[in-house]
Amino acid sequence: MRLSFAKLLVCLCLSGIARTVAQDSAAVITDGFQTRPDWTPRKVISAVTFGGVLCGSLVSSYYDWWNDQSQPFHFTREGWFNDYSLGIDKVGHVYTSYFYFHTFRNLLLWGGFQPPTAFWWAAGTTAFFALSIEIGDGLSPYGFCVQDLIANGVGLAYAMLQTKFEYLKNFNLKWSYVAPDGYRWPPRFTDHYDGHTYWLTFNMHNLLPGKVGESWPEFLQLAAGYGVDDNMTKREFVIGLDVNLGALSVHNEDWLLLSKTVDMIHFPLPAVEYTEGKGVRAYMFYKN
Repeated sequence: MRLSFAKLLVCLCLSGIARTVAQDSAAVITDGFQTRPDWTPRKVISAVTFGGVLCGSLVSSYYDWWNDQSQPFHFTREGWFNDYSLGIDKVGHVYTSYFYFHTFRNLLLWGGFQPPTAFWWAAGTTAFFALSIEIGDGLSPYGFCVQDLIANGVGLAYAMLQTKFEYLKNFNLKWSYVAPDGYRWPPRFTDHYDGHTYWLTFNMHNLLPGKVGESWPEFLQLAAGYGVDDNMTKREFVIGLDVNLGALSVHNEDWLLLSKTVDMIHFPLPAVEYTEGKGVRAYMFYKN
């Protein structure tokens, strides 16, 4: 039953991608990407990659969480920041939809699709993916969690608003991860919540007034992070520095796509961390 559900999702996303067409022949520059009126190789690559990422994510989710765990559909209530993961799972849901929307939209813009096409396909597909995950959970021991879906909605809504209101681009979500027991393939990030830190970055160059802001390096940001420790029994709060790759002048669209994707990851930089029961620690290169 679960395998048939996964096949249905794959067929739906493939058929949807196949129906996407260019709608306007006028060249438009959006976020550094230029529209292309015809089905150029770049546009085909972006559409195929778009579908591949979505379908690959669904298939990976099936084998990571639901394979051989079929149960009647049911709901579960986990709470928010006092749940089993102290809220890191909910923050992760926010970031996941934020990441998927920006990744899908940038990929379609890179391919030359019109901005409205890229916007709505990215939004719809991100929402579809989040709902599919919860339906899959509902048919497994995990259960359909409304709080998870709301968290996904928050991340998606904020990402969508960032494309409409320039000021919101001064506040971005990022993620860092270090596996406590070492990296492996395929990765299973939800097995090690202690290795996650989710960040909200602040573009001080734009936010500070007058000459103070002008003197602040454009490539350097402040960041506030949240994580958990000791097998999700202690909260962690972090304040540190962050690199703003958006400050780089990138004219090649291939490198621009790469930089926009990588810029949703936080790199090791100086930070101060407070952990419940452990006090304050300073790091020259804070990893997670």
